[in-house]
Amino acid sequence: MGLYEVCAGIFIPIISIFYKIEVIGKERVPMDEPLIFASNHKNNLDPMLIGSFMPRKVSYMAKKELFNNKIVGSFLKNINVFPVDRSKTDISTIKTALKILKSNGALGIFPEGSRMKQEKLGKAKAGTSMLAIRGKARVCPVSIITTYKLFTKITIYIDEPISFESYYGQKLNSKEYEMLSQHALDIVGENIKKYGD
Repeated sequence: MGLYEVCAGIFIPIISIFYKIEVIGKERVPMDEPLIFASNHKNNLDPMLIGSFMPRKVSYMAKKELFNNKIVGSFLKNINVFPVDRSKTDISTIKTALKILKSNGALGIFPEGSRMKQEKLGKAKAGTSMLAIRGKARVCPVSIITTYKLFTKITIYIDEPISFESYYGQKLNSKEYEMLSQHALDIVGENIKKYGD
């Protein structure tokens, strides 16, 4: 058992003390192909929830500053987190993400790009669909439905994977990538409205 599994094994019982967790749609997750989990993002717990409650190991990117401390950086790498420079287009991060997908791994991505504190979802950035198309990966829209008030319910709703296969090999511009990413985010938003209390 690796550090990833150990951390998930510690996190799940602890988070379950403070919230009632319901996961819907685990059976929809493909287990042996490149996959992107695309989720809304309003709390720092979001990546830990997806990383712990999905039926697959999930790799995430995090701001490079977190890796400045060698101990923290080593820990993050051992739980499938890799650095990204948010100030510019980071080619090395894209290469790492594509390498994970091309080895049939799973990525966790927030299409909005960062945390959104307001109730309304933000606009999707190009990265989700760009990685899905270049990495030939399907995208699972994941809706985290909660207020994050203590002792309330957290519903994690996993929808059917989306394929962008018809766009493989095409040269798309950033607006077109954004439009495709927005499609996944719109599904996330629809399920928040549908299944939210």
